[in-house]
Amino acid sequence: MMHILMISLDTAIAAQPNGDARARHLAYAQRAGQLTMIVYTQPGFNPAIHVAPELTLLPTNSRNRLTFAWDAITIALRAAQERPFDLVTTQDPFLTGLIGWWLRQRLKIPLLVQNHSYIFNNRTWLRQRPGINHLLHAIGTFTVRRADMYRTVNRKERETYLSWGGSRQRSVALPLGTASEAFAALPDETELAKLRAHLGLSPEHQVVLWVGYPVNFKRVPLLFKVFRQVALQMPTARLVMIGDMTKSPDDLRALAKSEGIADKLIQYGPIPHDELPLYYALGVVYVHTSSYEGVPRVLFEASAAGLPLVGMDVVGVNEVIDDGINGYLAPDLDIDGMAGRILHLLEDPSLAEQMGAAAQDNALEKYNFETYVESWVQVMERAVRMGMRG
Repeated sequence: MMHILMISLDTAIAAQPNGDARARHLAYAQRAGQLTMIVYTQPGFNPAIHVAPELTLLPTNSRNRLTFAWDAITIALRAAQERPFDLVTTQDPFLTGLIGWWLRQRLKIPLLVQNHSYIFNNRTWLRQRPGINHLLHAIGTFTVRRADMYRTVNRKERETYLSWGGSRQRSVALPLGTASEAFAALPDETELAKLRAHLGLSPEHQVVLWVGYPVNFKRVPLLFKVFRQVALQMPTARLVMIGDMTKSPDDLRALAKSEGIADKLIQYGPIPHDELPLYYALGVVYVHTSSYEGVPRVLFEASAAGLPLVGMDVVGVNEVIDDGINGYLAPDLDIDGMAGRILHLLEDPSLAEQMGAAAQDNALEKYNFETYVESWVQVMERAVRMGMRG
């Protein structure tokens, strides 16, 4: 039984008692033994939230992110006096990584740094915010090189770490599995019919589905260009987007109008995670146009729901889509190529069903949430067992 200290900037863990993030961490805690999480919050939360005997949240109630580091360190040192920690793990290699590194030095416990994205030597990411992201790249390099265990979610990041001379024994590429039988279960046909009617979908409409937050690297403008080509050849196709569209840097309605797809675009959400399976059941094909990913969880969920996948051949996405087996990979930025692959699946229901079944089998075998919990806790156990570097 371990006592793990986790440092997190995920505000949803404290703010959403019934949210997916808190449920996931409770599962980790129950398997690991004891998990204490220091989470970034602004003033207004209780000093401690006892979710369960195994999981305690310690909100920082910080004035802003600049004071979070000091608040987190102060709270961690106080908590360590009550019950020592076996391991400190951080959500990212940046600010929380630096906090974890400092606590490692002070508490003399191993540090496990997590990286859920693709950042090292990622030129696209570096160009997005040159000043800030180059600084973050330097901080991330510093913390990862000094961690006692390094967890990435894709093989590309681990290979970069190994190229620096990093240890194979002290690193692992482990995607955050979210596939579950809840996504694989057949939907209630009555509820599905009600949802389709609510969204204005008639029986002949074939849904190309997208789920997520439309931030820059998701390349929603590119998605619209791809779907324009689909809609020109298949007028009954509809693009359904589920998520918080306020996250977009673009005016999506104006953009859709400029591409001539405004009457074929349905935006809805955000949706609580436990309600998503019904929305995935709307789809015939799941589409993904990101410029890079850590490894996208939505692909696991769409796969578990039995949808074939179509994405661009970029880091993270190409670790999930096995071209020609569970979907298709188009060359990056190939709008016509991606549209053609989507159309091929829409026009061949038996092929779409076959690839969807392969996607479901793959997701439930490789990215199953229950299996993931065990694998993630085993990584933490290995970090504790190996201890601090000499």
